[in-house]
Amino acid sequence: MRILLGHNYYQQPGGEDRVFRSEIAMLKGFGHDVYVYERHNDEIKSDIVSRISHAASLRFSKNSYDRTRSLIRSFKPDAAHFHNTFFVMTPAVFYACKDEGVPVLVSLHNFRLMCINALFFRDNRPCEDCLPGSRMSGIIHRCYRGSLPFSVLAAGMTDYHWRRRTWTDTVDHFAVATEFTKKKHLQAGIPSEKITVLPPFVEEPSDSAQHKGDYALYAGRLSHEKGIDVLLKAWRDVKEIPLYIVGQGPMQKEIETYINDHGMTQVKMLGFLEGEDYLKVFARAKFLVVPSVCYENFPRVVAEAYACGVPVLANRHGTMQEVVEDGVTGLLYSHNDCQDLALKARAMVRDEGKYTQLSANARRVYDLEYTPKRHYEKLMAIFQGMGVHV
Repeated sequence: MRILLGHNYYQQPGGEDRVFRSEIAMLKGFGHDVYVYERHNDEIKSDIVSRISHAASLRFSKNSYDRTRSLIRSFKPDAAHFHNTFFVMTPAVFYACKDEGVPVLVSLHNFRLMCINALFFRDNRPCEDCLPGSRMSGIIHRCYRGSLPFSVLAAGMTDYHWRRRTWTDTVDHFAVATEFTKKKHLQAGIPSEKITVLPPFVEEPSDSAQHKGDYALYAGRLSHEKGIDVLLKAWRDVKEIPLYIVGQGPMQKEIETYINDHGMTQVKMLGFLEGEDYLKVFARAKFLVVPSVCYENFPRVVAEAYACGVPVLANRHGTMQEVVEDGVTGLLYSHNDCQDLALKARAMVRDEGKYTQLSANARRVYDLEYTPKRHYEKLMAIFQGMGVHV
């Protein structure tokens, strides 16, 4: 099978990028012929001329359309699978595929089709004001980077493609990671027969990384929607186990100041890690903490934790109630409750028998749901449902 894989990288690296790269390796490993079409938001230069030029093509990039048609004619794919297309690639690539007769699968990693900041999050709380069908609230509240002009552009792009029926007429099928995310897209107007739950996968960790450490781990973007402030407040009272923080983001200096001001010597910031350094720190954690106060989609770090037999301590909120089974693969704490978070963290440490069972369950769930083979089987089933010969 010949597959065109497309992805538009954001300026800051994230989980979507790792999902995309993993899929390339997986499909090649299963013997498929893959063509990778990549764009990057770094192509948008900071000078005013470049910004104006990009704004003019934000809804539909003729450049991306022409490039996609050209590579389809040379590569002749049986199907195309796109991940992110914002903001350089644009949904123009779907039209190129349609015009060349290539079926399109799109993986939705966030809520971009409904919310201009893609998070359903405003003023440090979940917000679904734009879900009914208009992005006007997002413009009023300047939900894209706090900028009125950028919010107008982002809202205009999204609503343009809803009006033009891009999402329903040019995309053959959508993949989302959870039932929670599927429900939101159904509410927005995506037909139920065109959307399938496809959780992420991660590669099998090496045996040498299976030794558990004596620290809790946070791994992700350092930003308010990730619940970092709740996490730090909780850890002021947690002395039983250190907390390692892996990642980068706009809250980095704020976090460093908070740690220093409160003498939190049990908290260690490791910065951005990747490759073997990331895997070793991750796999040897006692447990992973996911304190997100936004809905999330399906944090890939959860699948990474399960692969290593690392239980997850998560906020009882949104998607996390679906991907972490309380008392089975981890523990859930009351939404935004730093005291309950501290209580559950201590429980992870103090009850070794319970912890051992949580760890074993986490690994069992990985084997059942999040291996490359399992993901591959589900992905091929989706392509078959689209009429693609696999």
